[in-house]
Amino acid sequence: TIKKMAESEEEVDVLVQRVVKDINNAFKKNPNIDEIGLIPCPEARYNRSPIVLVENKLGVESWCVKFLLPYVHNKLLLFRQRKQWLDRDALIDITCTLLLLNPDFTTAWNVRKELVQCGALNPEKDLYLGKLALTKFPKSPETWIHRRWVLQRVLQECCPQGAGCKEQGEADRPAQAERLQRVLQEEMKVCSEAAGRYPSNYNAWSHRIWVLQHLAKGNIKVLSVHFGRVSLT
Repeated sequence: TIKKMAESEEEVDVLVQRVVKDINNAFKKNPNIDEIGLIPCPEARYNRSPIVLVENKLGVESWCVKFLLPYVHNKLLLFRQRKQWLDRDALIDITCTLLLLNPDFTTAWNVRKELVQCGALNPEKDLYLGKLALTKFPKSPETWIHRRWVLQRVLQECCPQGAGCKEQGEADRPAQAERLQRVLQEEMKVCSEAAGRYPSNYNAWSHRIWVLQHLAKGNIKVLSVHFGRVSLT
């Protein structure tokens, strides 16, 4: 089996590179994946990928995680210690795989922050990864913390001068307002889904309050949708 073949370091490298590629290909094949999960499977099935895509659900066979997680973890640490070079695409793929399996690995989120800052990673794509991680780990504190950083970044891009968007060019304003509205509505949905997956999910509820305070300021439409009739004093 692949598992037996993967005893040597080279075989593990080959196996894991293939799995990382399979995960990346799954997202290319279906950009609407909305949930991730582990498939209990103690043994590898010969010559078959452990990545399973069924409709919008992405599954990882459990046997490969013990190879996959240490590999991508170590790869990222070597990069951070400047002992190994990885290009931007490789960093996006490796951090994606790592965070889907272990979303509380802060270093991976920090690498993604840098990728967002240099323009190599779209903020909404990064939010999408966090949303998927929360389908398996709805309480993950590092994922919620990272989301707030990305959302602040989006807010700055939409309103460069801070809270008031008056300084923005007239032509840009409608498009940026629409983008912010889209991100805000998606974020409220993410909070509700995470709260539904784990009762008394403090992290999801406190994040929701933060979103309403920072992104929904003065947005009567969003406030009324999520709180019913809102009396404004």
